[in-house]
Amino acid sequence: MKTNLKLIGGKKIQSPNNFYTRPTTLRVREAIFNILNNRVENSIWLDLFSGTGAISCEAYNHGARKIIAIEKNRINSKICLKNLFSLQDIENRKNDIEVICKDVLIWTKPNYERKLSSKIMDLNKLKFDFVYLDPPYDVNFHELVLNQIFNCNFLKKKSIVICEHSPNLHIKKSTLWETMDVRDYGQSRLTFLIHVQHT
Repeated sequence: MKTNLKLIGGKKIQSPNNFYTRPTTLRVREAIFNILNNRVENSIWLDLFSGTGAISCEAYNHGARKIIAIEKNRINSKICLKNLFSLQDIENRKNDIEVICKDVLIWTKPNYERKLSSKIMDLNKLKFDFVYLDPPYDVNFHELVLNQIFNCNFLKKKSIVICEHSPNLHIKKSTLWETMDVRDYGQSRLTFLIHVQHT
């Protein structure tokens, strides 16, 4: 287990020593939370393809009220939970965090029956302010998952969906979403999407 992954502020968290996990870089994480600024405070986050949970940890440290992370790799999902539970003042906040070991492609299907182990959070009533989507760069899951996300009932009217992907990938236009912003950071691109508001 390597521990050279750092959060904004310098805290180290765990990251597995393998080629299958590509944590979001510190530079990209700093950019995200600078862009979102104080909107993160008291927000509800969905972290898809969460890996070791670096984005979830940053969301927590920036004041997110509730966080759900989805990661199908069992080892990574356990590391994600461990990293989240290592954060400051977590003892009183454990009911606000859920890490689910499930395939994102299944979990985001509109007709899928999503369940939580926590009795405190009711997913049927939970709507996310932010969704972070970071599948492996070498697969083309983005548009499939985006279509499923924007067809589900867990977004608010002003929810922001943030996609991290290769600069070689361009998120196509859709009748469901519109692009707010696109930023490039070296080998990573961030695309910020919102609901298309039909009149």
